[in-house]
Amino acid sequence: MIPINVRPVQIIGSCPAGLTYQDEFQLVGLRLENRADSRLCFLAISQIPIGQGIWQLQSNKRFFSHVSCPSCTVRFDQERRVIFLLGHADKWALCQHIAEYMAQNQGQAEPDAARQAREEAIHLQKRGAYAEATHHMEIALRALIL
Repeated sequence: MIPINVRPVQIIGSCPAGLTYQDEFQLVGLRLENRADSRLCFLAISQIPIGQGIWQLQSNKRFFSHVSCPSCTVRFDQERRVIFLLGHADKWALCQHIAEYMAQNQGQAEPDAARQAREEAIHLQKRGAYAEATHHMEIALRALIL
């Protein structure tokens, strides 16, 4: 089984369980490992889609995904939830760069240099050249932020 790293990438409102961006854990098969002694939220953990989502990651159909816990309130104006990044442990840097790129690119025009580097990263991913893809996503991210 491919170990799957999990960490918050967006915290909307505040998390009643106290999850932070530094909290990180790993799924190895169906076992949850918390080597960093991170905070865990039972409600959030229960929302990780073991069937479809984890199977897709562990079967190499995908190497990263996002999942959200349900909001801890029914009032939309007081929404409190966490969005998690799930990704292959051996491609974790690439997963994190993609997630950051997606977050930074919301609602803005994508510069040509960023788009070109992102497209090259996708091409490299499809060929299985993940280390080179990581490098191109770093370039894309820098071009996007500038």
